[in-house]
Amino acid sequence: MKFDAESWMLERGRLGGLDCIVISPRAGNPKSLVVLCHGFGAPGSDLVNLAEELVPILAGESPAEASAPAFLFPEGLLDMSEDFGVEGPRAWWRINMARLAELTAAASFDEMRDEVPEGIAEASAALQSCIAHCLSEKQWESATVVLGGFSQGAMLAVQAAGAFDASKLRGLILWSGALICESDWHAALAGRSRGLDVFQSHGTQDMILPISTGRALRGFLESESMSVDYIEFNGPHTISYESIEGAARLIDRVLQTSVE
Repeated sequence: MKFDAESWMLERGRLGGLDCIVISPRAGNPKSLVVLCHGFGAPGSDLVNLAEELVPILAGESPAEASAPAFLFPEGLLDMSEDFGVEGPRAWWRINMARLAELTAAASFDEMRDEVPEGIAEASAALQSCIAHCLSEKQWESATVVLGGFSQGAMLAVQAAGAFDASKLRGLILWSGALICESDWHAALAGRSRGLDVFQSHGTQDMILPISTGRALRGFLESESMSVDYIEFNGPHTISYESIEGAARLIDRVLQTSVE
């Protein structure tokens, strides 16, 4: 399914200091805003095509645009073009890939659990500002919010959830994320995350963030009383079709419970 320009609108702009892409239904105000953050080294547009995959799953072959969600795809703060030697790659904070490779080779990730990356707080603040400006400028203040992302974007979503308006945040979509900032996340989420709806997926053949890191994240989320729909798929560091279906299930639940 391709978005019909008569029914859907795609806008590029800058909101709250971040360049972003917004896809929204033209008919009526969306009940929910789904925010999806790309991973390390990906362009800001990396996850945009997922909107075209999620909407048909949500609403069948003839989506009801008036009840569909809007989508926000923010671009990471850091331009990584020099690092990668090509134009386009972005990041939310810098990652020491050599050290990550060493930890992967040694299958030792315990020290990552409580590590607070330099720049993650700034990235979280920028993301929250972007979302607030989007809701305000579009006059979508009544919409609930689903935060999500892939890899580094998934970890950013958890970080931002700790400081987000608990009355508006209804769900988290975490594709191939890992447990970091454990103490900080526990302190930020304590008492405000009970019942938060989460979909999480991870590939069993992931060589960048091995499955053990995803399982550790799941255990942490459940220890914070979140309701986690968790799947493992036979694949690498990617977003599988099962992962897209799981995200659609979560978005549908949020839409069903969102107040007009």
